[in-house]
Amino acid sequence: MPDNAAPTFLCRSCGAAAPARGDFWSCACGASFRAAGGIWRVDALEPEGFSAASRDHLATFEEDHFWFEGRERLLLACLDRLPRPPRRAIDLGCGNGRFLAALAERGAEVTGVDAYPDSLERALARAPRATLLAADVTAVPLEAAGFDLVAALDVLEHLEPPRLLAEARRLLAPGGRLLLSVPAFASLWSARDERAGHLKRYRRRLLEAELAESGFRLEFATHYQFLLFPLVWLSRKLDAKRKLPLERRPPGPLGRLLGAINLFEVGWWGRRSLPWGSSLIALARPAEAAP
Repeated sequence: MPDNAAPTFLCRSCGAAAPARGDFWSCACGASFRAAGGIWRVDALEPEGFSAASRDHLATFEEDHFWFEGRERLLLACLDRLPRPPRRAIDLGCGNGRFLAALAERGAEVTGVDAYPDSLERALARAPRATLLAADVTAVPLEAAGFDLVAALDVLEHLEPPRLLAEARRLLAPGGRLLLSVPAFASLWSARDERAGHLKRYRRRLLEAELAESGFRLEFATHYQFLLFPLVWLSRKLDAKRKLPLERRPPGPLGRLLGAINLFEVGWWGRRSLPWGSSLIALARPAEAAP
């Protein structure tokens, strides 16, 4: 078990808080769950629309696809805007744990929540000291105001935004921040979005409105793949003529060139607000905490 895998959980049934004992948690009201293989098995969800084959494909895809490294650097550049590094961070929909590991490398105590235990097993390999919960990201059994940073990366477009944003707000400590990434621009909508289970793609105005409705104020927003946007647009239009069951990698030299372009963009403009791209990255805080 990871060193910090015996936290205090909040009972969903009666609202009481109780510490875990070893690999088992129970409440006086009778509610209980346990940890197996380093993962707290709170819920048995595994939503439809993201198959085991797709999750396996994504796990290998993350290792060498050019898109991921640049986006991770941009996310970390956003955190560099904060007055101090996050001490306690939670990643809602953490998937295979790539960003959890990046946060842990920066010294944060990290918690990851995801619906799929197989993804969390991969996350544990990347971030072995993380607390990992197989649970509903909109109803996390942890006490309120416990985290300096709540991240939800490419999650909001899969569900009802008010539910996720309300839970993020509940989990944030005073002075904490919410870090989001979402797919951008409806003009990029394609079969890839349908395969991924997306409900929408975002413009900044829409994201800002959803944040405001849930009590957040947008502090900073930028786009990713600003330079590659025309190529992404063309690729998505060609999707209508292709029947690809899974995302493909570009050939090696092309992938390295595209990755270099993304890294150049992040290196030169990572702290600026770029007006378009395939993804929208945002940093927000509860509205009442804004100066």
